[in-house]
Amino acid sequence: MNARNTSVAVASLAALLCAGAAKLPPVALPDAAKGTFVQKKTLKDVEITLTSTGEYEFAKDRFFTFHTLKPVESTFTATPTNYTIAAGGKTNTTPISVDVSSLEKIFEIKEVKEFVKGVQVKGTNFPYTVSVEYKNGDSLEIEFSK
Repeated sequence: MNARNTSVAVASLAALLCAGAAKLPPVALPDAAKGTFVQKKTLKDVEITLTSTGEYEFAKDRFFTFHTLKPVESTFTATPTNYTIAAGGKTNTTPISVDVSSLEKIFEIKEVKEFVKGVQVKGTNFPYTVSVEYKNGDSLEIEFSK
């Protein structure tokens, strides 16, 4: 999976959270939250797990921000209309030109359908653990803490 596909998946997940994830029963999100996260990306072909840690903040219907602190500092911010990635002194903003207001609509996005096998949300009260399984056998798990 290339960086573009990873960005689409993360942008889609962030947009879901930003939009209130209204179609993700039985989970519910608070109106706003911030805390820390641990993200583990497992690459099946090379049998390695990459771990990132950082801080997140979101306000329902407004924005979602990942500020990765380790191993490389970067910031990812999604709004209902675009997402921005800032790293290494460079910033790139990309418009979100599709409706990502529900999980069902995320899976209708061609780029996501091509490489995502499934998404699972663990827990019934925020903060959750979100797992993404890719068709190539890779996986992504993001554990949110308050």
